[in-house]
Parts: sequence; C-alpha cells; structure tokens
Amino acid sequence: MKTIKLLGSDCEEFEIPLAATTISDVLQSEIECHEDDFGPDGHNDDVCVATLSLTCNKLITSAALRKVAAFVTHYVTEEEMTPFEPPFTSENLDDIVKEQWYRDFITIGVDRMLLLDLIAAANFLSIQPLLKLAALAISLEINGKTPNEIRHIFGISNDLSNPEERKRVRAENEWIHESRRPCEDGTNADVSRKSKKTSK
Repeated sequence: MKTIKLLGSDCEEFEIPLAATTISDVLQSEIECHEDDFGPDGHNDDVCVATLSLTCNKLITSAALRKVAAFVTHYVTEEEMTPFEPPFTSENLDDIVKEQWYRDFITIGVDRMLLLDLIAAANFLSIQPLLKLAALAISLEINGKTPNEIRHIFGISNDLSNPEERKRVRAENEWIHESRRPCEDGTNADVSRKSKKTSK
C-alpha cells in the first residue's frame, strides 16, 4: 500500500495511506508521486512515495497532526463519518455523531487547546469532515455560555473599557446602528428599505 509521510512542525513524521489524502484538497495538490521510488524488490507497492513538510506552518502542532493522521486513515480505510448538518435537534454529541469511533476521537484525550489546534489544522489542510467534527465539539462546549465565559475559553480580553476605544469601534461599525434608527415616519430604517423593494 502506498503511503505518504506528513512532517510536522517539530520534524516528527506521521505516515498515512496515500488514499487518505483524497479528503484533503491541500494534501492532494502537494503530492508528487515519483515513478523512480521503488523498493528493494523493484516495485513501489509498499513504499512511501512522497513526504509533505508542514514545518513552516506553526499553526499545525505535532499533537494536532497526529490526530489528523489518525482521522484521515480511519475515514478512508475503515469507515466514513456520517455527514451531519445544523440545525440539530439535540445538544448531545452521541445523538449527532453516529459512529462511536468519531465520538471517542474528538472527546477522549482531547483538551480545549488540542481541539482548537485541530480546527486550525483541519482548516489549513481543507479536511472538511474533520473541521465539521471539531467545530461541532467546540460549539457544544460554548453553547449556553455567557460572553465573558466564552472570552475566557478562547483567551479573548475585553479591551473596550477605554471610552476612546469604544468610540472608535462604534464609528467603524456605524452601519449596524444605522439600520436600527427610526425614519422620519417613525418606522425602522431597515423596514423602510424592505418596503421600497416590495413596491418596485
């Protein structure tokens, strides 16, 4: 079976079946299969035909790349993940993700930092099934949280305590408030625009 090695940011290698690259547009575009890569027996059926280096991309940690390798290998060689799309009728991961392997993959041994790293890696490598799974997991985690709790989860500081900064941000997003201002006839501006379109 032909394989490819993914080289992580700290030069750690992860081997996956060549066929597993089919679910990643980025991996597919980067692969170069060399016809002269033959094994000792004169055939290239069981040799690594290429190495894709991701050392320049610091967003993809080795821990995330290890999970990526496990995901794409299982997805192609064992079972595909059943697609899911919002809106969901349940907030329980077990009800949304049908296969046990994928539920375990995204929960067991996966802390918040690794989950965010997985989202970054899946996004960069354009692995849509993994991106959807990781995004689902993080969305279920922040569901029902207050803005302050969400800021804490993502490490976002609320730096709008400065009046001048608040004024600047409001000026940059003035269009949001424009749609809410009342018109001269007392109606809402966005409602007024809609009625104009309707009358045409």
